[in-house]
Formats: sequence, structure tokens, C-alpha cells
Amino acid sequence: MLRPLHLVLTCCLLACSTKEERPAEAQTAEPVVLQESREQISWLSRYDLSAKPPKQFRLAKKLSEISGLAMTDDGRLICHDDESAMVYQLDYATGSIVKQFVFGSGFLEEDFEGIALKGDTMYVASSGGDIFEFPEVADKGRSSFRLFKTALSQKNDVEGLEYDPETDCLLVACKADAGEHFRGYKAIYAFSLKTKTLLEKPRFLIPLKEVKKESARGDFNPSGIARHPVSGTIFIVTADGESIIEIDRAGRVLGQEKLPKRTNSQPEGIAFAPDLSLIICNDGQGGTGTLSVYPVVR
Repeated sequence: MLRPLHLVLTCCLLACSTKEERPAEAQTAEPVVLQESREQISWLSRYDLSAKPPKQFRLAKKLSEISGLAMTDDGRLICHDDESAMVYQLDYATGSIVKQFVFGSGFLEEDFEGIALKGDTMYVASSGGDIFEFPEVADKGRSSFRLFKTALSQKNDVEGLEYDPETDCLLVACKADAGEHFRGYKAIYAFSLKTKTLLEKPRFLIPLKEVKKESARGDFNPSGIARHPVSGTIFIVTADGESIIEIDRAGRVLGQEKLPKRTNSQPEGIAFAPDLSLIICNDGQGGTGTLSVYPVVR
């Protein structure tokens, strides 16, 4: 289903400039409403999300609360645990654990909700808006980290993280409150890796009155985010609402599809394989976590 909609884009070409580089008026400008343009082809429409059954793997018990996915430049799938500072590499052809390591002292406990990669550097976000930066290390190793505080909090409930090479920013998806003055929207903020600061205004604002129409029970609370490696479009998955949308670089919705609850009971993270397959991880909610793989079919 293709349905271009109006979205609000609040940070464009200046998204990752420092305050000194941006004119004062750019930092206080009101959101710009974009006009609809020629319909674009949706990559989301090329995946058969209703496949019965899809290619799916049960994960190890320790990954019952898997909460985020990211793909390395050399095609390795990385994930993390929800409640501990553990990072895993998975074989997405079998669902088995290839390696694991910890960042921090090994006693670091947080509500970790998203992972993103820039080269050999990894980033994990907490639901309260903290961002942890650390290098990948060998199997069973321990990695030191840097912590960056942001203006986001538990009120915003960060649930997704993705690296955007076009702007050299981390895209930070909020499940709950979009921020003051943004009622009726879900927000994706940008964290500049140049300045290591969160931009004041959201990068994208998604109007709930539009996307809730195609979501289960009228819910749309983002739980994962990923950039498509070919189109550069952004995919956002929601556990509450059981659906997935794709937006273009200007913030327009290119497509929305429902995610069958029987196969994706609690989608928490998404990533793309080198062959462009869409990978979704599902929190086991106390049971067994799963990995669903959808190849390009159209």
C-alpha cells in the first residue's frame, strides 16, 4: 500500500551543524510543512510481511529480551540485551550466537532500547535518553564506554536508534512523548556525532492521525528504526500497533503495512542484511525471543 502523506520535517540540511555554524534563526525556526510530491516506489512493498510462515529462528534463552538490531559494514548482525550491557553477534541464517562481549564494568544495568553502528564504533541508547559509545571487542571481552546525556528522558521513552550517514547523526526514535508543542505526533530526534549533542527539534514528526488508521487497535508507538541501505529511506516498526512504516528523506510516508502478531509478537528491532532482506527481532516477553527474516520478493 502506497500512501504519501504530509509529515513535518524540522531539521534538514543543517541537521548536524554546530550551533556556531547555524544561523540563529535556523535554531528557532518553526517546523516546515512539506507539500506532497510525485509518488515514489516504496521498498516496504517489496517485502511479503504476510508470509506463512516467514523464515524465523528461536533465539537462545539469554536473548529472551532482545531489544535492538544493527548490521556491520561487513555484514554481521549485532544485537543487545534489554537489561544488561551485553552485545551479541548473531548468525541470522540460524539464529545462533557467534560472539558476545560486555561494555562497562559488567555490572551496568539500564533499560537499553536501541543499537547503532558507525564503522567500528557502537552506540546503545537507554530508554531515558542516555547514549553509550564504545568500540567492538573480541569474544568474551570487555569494552570501555563514553556516556552522553541528552535532553530526552523516560517521559519520551527512547526505543530505537540508527546511524544516518547522510547527516552523520544517530536517529533517536521515541515511543512516548514527542516533546513540548508536538502533541499528536511521534518524534525521531537527531544526535550529532560531530558535536555529540542532541538537536533541539525533532528530525521527523510522524502525525498519529494518519498512521494510526492502519495500526492494530489504533496504536503507533515506535519500537525500532533502520535506514534502508539502497534507498536511504527510514523504516520504523511499532510493537504497540503491530505495524511498520517507511518514510523518505523528506519525511513523507511511502508505505505502511501490518505485522502479523502470530509471527512478530513484540517487534523491538529491525535491520537489513547485505542481500537487502528485512530482519525483525521480537522480544520473547519472558519466553523465547525470535528473529524473522523477509527476503525481497518484488
